[in-house]
Amino acid sequence: MSKSIYVCSRLEHPNSVRYRLEDICSRLAPENIRSARPEVVVNGDIAFGIITPAKNLVVKGKSLLLGALFEETEQWDIPGSSFPDGTFALFRENEGFVEIVTDPAGSRTIWYYFDEDQFIASTSQRAIIMFLKSFSFDERVIPWMLSTGTLGPFSWDKRLKRVHTDSSVLLDKRKWNLSVKSNPIEFSPVKRTDAEYEELLKEKLREVTGRLKPDYSRWVVPLSGGYDSRAIICLLLESCNGTNRPLTITWGTRAALNVKGNDAGVAAGLAKVLNVENRYFVYEESDASIEEIFGRFISSGEGRIDDLSDYMDGFATWKLISEAGIEGIIRGDESFGWTPVTSEQSVRLNVECGLCTDYSNLKDYEKLAIPHQEVPDYLRKKEKETLSSWRDRIFLEYMQPVVQSALTDLKLAYVEQLNPLLSGKVLKIVRQMPDQLRDGRALFKRVVRSISPDFEFATSPSSLSRSKILKQEKVTGMLKRELSGTEVKNLFSKEFLQHVNQDIKEVSQRESQEKMASSNNSVKKLVPSFFKQAVRTTFALPRLDGNLLAFRVMMVNRMNLLLCSDCR
Repeated sequence: MSKSIYVCSRLEHPNSVRYRLEDICSRLAPENIRSARPEVVVNGDIAFGIITPAKNLVVKGKSLLLGALFEETEQWDIPGSSFPDGTFALFRENEGFVEIVTDPAGSRTIWYYFDEDQFIASTSQRAIIMFLKSFSFDERVIPWMLSTGTLGPFSWDKRLKRVHTDSSVLLDKRKWNLSVKSNPIEFSPVKRTDAEYEELLKEKLREVTGRLKPDYSRWVVPLSGGYDSRAIICLLLESCNGTNRPLTITWGTRAALNVKGNDAGVAAGLAKVLNVENRYFVYEESDASIEEIFGRFISSGEGRIDDLSDYMDGFATWKLISEAGIEGIIRGDESFGWTPVTSEQSVRLNVECGLCTDYSNLKDYEKLAIPHQEVPDYLRKKEKETLSSWRDRIFLEYMQPVVQSALTDLKLAYVEQLNPLLSGKVLKIVRQMPDQLRDGRALFKRVVRSISPDFEFATSPSSLSRSKILKQEKVTGMLKRELSGTEVKNLFSKEFLQHVNQDIKEVSQRESQEKMASSNNSVKKLVPSFFKQAVRTTFALPRLDGNLLAFRVMMVNRMNLLLCSDCR
């Protein structure tokens, strides 16, 4: 549940830095739960603050580890030593150097700022801006937020940079300069039979999960009806040898429990078959105003992601999970491949990296005074890269650190998180696989079926539908008020705001509360996703939902106002 800010000064820090960091940590702690007291260390040229420190937090001298390692290493805290395996954000220091390190999947994002006097690194952009007491809005995020609902490859502040996946930024204190080191992410098939790959992947998965020794009275497995969480629970059950069995939790709407093929019901049934306890946290609509709910979602997540489906209760579910004594969750985030792709556009849409030009109602965005959408070279397809390899590379270089990490960040205020399927040892095997074993996660699914009981997989989620949420009358009213406000006109042209406003749709209260699975048995479900992709990208551009676009405009505006307020 920890977040941190780490500051190296060219001179020794004054005592006042302690109070600044305590204030920042207190301001960023969630206001709806009783949080652990911030931990602040000031020692010479190094000062750091830890927001809601978790019990698995590791501090060694002036070095700091958020998250967990999947291997024993005595040199994790030494700058310049090899990158460890795990899911973490790492800040390490000695007399001559400071180094910040991301894990093999970039599961926890670190931003940094550097000038002639100080080097600041943090898992929170807001923390850095508060410390600097200034904000310089980066308009490059605007087209990315509109087309993806994320910051894309940029940050809210043009002075802040993101540390890439499996990389480090090293500060030489004496020379006062930075150097960047990255382990290349490359997919190079190694000749093996499918059976050999299956056994090798099982071996590495068992090795990694077998090293985990969590306290199952405090750490739980979020269980859904999908492959990822089933892999985790089955592997953990193997390693515990029938003793100290893992606990599982599931959350969703009350109605979801009675929907055939839904995540909630499948998870409950699987738990019974596996003989593990499963606690269901019912997602109840909050009594708070829609303004308060959206405000908490945007400020807690720092406007990094627009996926609010699990948070419309004002984080009440996560508050309950935290208050139930649960310290951490062992999740099944993974990178075993993804949906088969047929074109460059389908690759981008597949990994939530779509451009404005990929959507019919955004393709002429520059004519509406939206800044040009910059695409860094690392997100572009390499000359000899297959579509599948490109998809899976930017899954690790973009989707994990930008999309998945942002979703993780929303939960870290309440619980800690481990992602054993993102171990570097596992990812190394995946990068050696041929495309056909990663397309549709073919090999991973085969492995999961081989270690799990013969039990159904879910066909629908237990969460609320984001599309229906954004079409509720109370939400559309707020979106329209936002688009007609004064502040938003400082960021978007009148023509663009009119363009967005006229596309906002509203549904009745009855329709917005209908069962999520009402269309699950539609003939559309029988059409393979890769075929739908091929049709869409060949004959017509997809259209971005108008209400979703309006919400993304709102997020840009609210974050600009929030960050301006943070620096005062």
